[in-house]
Amino acid sequence: MARKGADLVASGRLTAESMPELTYPLERAEAFAHEARTRSGGAAPASLDALDALCVRYRAFLDALDRVRRERSGAAARAVLAEPLAAVEAAAESVRVALRAERRL
Repeated sequence: MARKGADLVASGRLTAESMPELTYPLERAEAFAHEARTRSGGAAPASLDALDALCVRYRAFLDALDRVRRERSGAAARAVLAEPLAAVEAAAESVRVALRAERRL
């Protein structure tokens, strides 16, 4: 979803009305993490901590995306979004690594 958002901004096709498509996965992930943490009784697995970190990075990415969509497009937008996008992708990889270590993936 983060890559899709960056592509939409670069092409000038991301509008305020289309932001919910990108925010919905974050809302669901945060709800899942909250529910899982409640069920774990305090002993959360590393993958859940990694998911929390991913949510933080994705939220920061969405903030940057919303700001950049109003200011830039094309290569300039892509350049500004490169670092926040890379942070999301790195956080997502951390979730995958943690899930593999827990034999959940």
